[in-house]
Amino acid sequence: MRSAPSTRRRSTAGITVAVATAFALLTGCAAGVTGGGSTEPVEGGTLTVASNLDARMDVVLAGQQGNFPWAVNVFETLTRFDKDAVPQPLLATDWEVAEDGLSIDINLRDDVTFHTGRPMTANDVKFSFETAVTPEAASQLAFIGKQFTAIDVISDTELTITFAKPLPTVFEFFEQAFIIDQETWAGVPDGSEVVGTGPFTFESWTPGSEIRLARFDDYWGDPAYLDEIEVAIIPDSTAMVNSVRSGRAQVAIGMSGVDIQGIMSDPGFGLATASGNVYPLGVAVDVAPFDNQQVRQAVQYAIDRQRIADQVFGGLAFPSVQFWSPDTPGYDESLEDSYAYDPEKAQEMLEEAGAAGTAFEITVFGLEANVAAAEVVRNNLEAVGLKPTVKVLEQATFGPLQVDANLGTSFMPLHGQNGSGAATLIERMPSIRVENNSHFSSDEFTELRASLLSAVDQTDVEEATRAMAEFLIDEAFALPLVQYPTIAVVNNDAVDVDYTRRSYFDFSSTYLQR
Repeated sequence: MRSAPSTRRRSTAGITVAVATAFALLTGCAAGVTGGGSTEPVEGGTLTVASNLDARMDVVLAGQQGNFPWAVNVFETLTRFDKDAVPQPLLATDWEVAEDGLSIDINLRDDVTFHTGRPMTANDVKFSFETAVTPEAASQLAFIGKQFTAIDVISDTELTITFAKPLPTVFEFFEQAFIIDQETWAGVPDGSEVVGTGPFTFESWTPGSEIRLARFDDYWGDPAYLDEIEVAIIPDSTAMVNSVRSGRAQVAIGMSGVDIQGIMSDPGFGLATASGNVYPLGVAVDVAPFDNQQVRQAVQYAIDRQRIADQVFGGLAFPSVQFWSPDTPGYDESLEDSYAYDPEKAQEMLEEAGAAGTAFEITVFGLEANVAAAEVVRNNLEAVGLKPTVKVLEQATFGPLQVDANLGTSFMPLHGQNGSGAATLIERMPSIRVENNSHFSSDEFTELRASLLSAVDQTDVEEATRAMAEFLIDEAFALPLVQYPTIAVVNNDAVDVDYTRRSYFDFSSTYLQR
């Protein structure tokens, strides 16, 4: 099937109707692309973005939140999903997937240059994809690119990629794999030379302080309105509130839920929301009593998810038992009540299974929200007769244990959704992938995974996604407690602030009202 031709002005995903509806119901306010009014675009000015996290220059090919405020303004991809999760041309003009699904022919734009002035070619695409699957890149979607058996450059603007098997998720990989300049790539990890093809050039990075971008006047598409973008690193949420209220920053990402609630009533600000994180609770099925499905289900009934959403996330999260966001094809809202809070039922099930009084440790990823959620979980489980303790680990310790599927008897990580479909998440998320931290496996799980990974037709995708969700809910070895969307606070002076489906800020069309 051949794609539609590309256009000059880029189309971005922003916020889907499903997510916007869910968010509006929870908060009572509209969510999505924000801006102050219907004024004519104005050229010039500097947009300041307050971010709670610094850039991760060493892993720009991975979906890291510290890169969300700036990366897609400097780097670009072959394609980008629209609001309906349909891939649209960006650096590619069109493509054709073979009838057997084992290859894709791609045509590239012939007018794209890197910020150095060198033309982008198919060789750069090949280099970018080969780099994205290396261990150093740390891409969460490397497993997709590793299924490429060949990347054949036909000409400067043509290439063919061959797959080991039909690969419906290939556009997920295209969406994340930035096209990088092979001549300057060595300078990216330390920020000394960061070169892309996007509407802004990377000017400087002061670790822990700021990132500065400038408009690229020779951009192949419509030039940006802004002169500059400054990303100010402000880890403290209260300081971030002060920054946007004072006008020092026009956009803030990473503010706490409580602080967002405090600013929502101010008519001078709006919110933009996109795919965010899930906060699961998992148990190891090879450790008694969690080898008993009834005990695992009892644990889920014992958790007050609404309390976590309200108390920990200021009412901006929503209770959930599904790993994919509401805009995912096959997401079933009716499943979200599968484990409605019922401590009496949980206690009865535990006593029946002989598990009352079990002592165990919950290993918790040491972010503030995770730790706070773990305290609610601990209290809930104590109330039904279990004896949990909480062990908090910082990222440097928790991460390797998670990769090795060695988090212990029970664990509370967090997983980014990054706008991915269920087929990608089932391969990527440590809680539900093949080598999961629960050490769960079964023939049915393998069959459902195969159905989901091979589904191409929309109906088949939806059915396979729903079947997988129902299975995970029933087995209850790891399930989300809440979903918390990525939320940005935007001053009304900043117009047309947009998100990609991967939760990156796109400022290509943003302008400042005067």
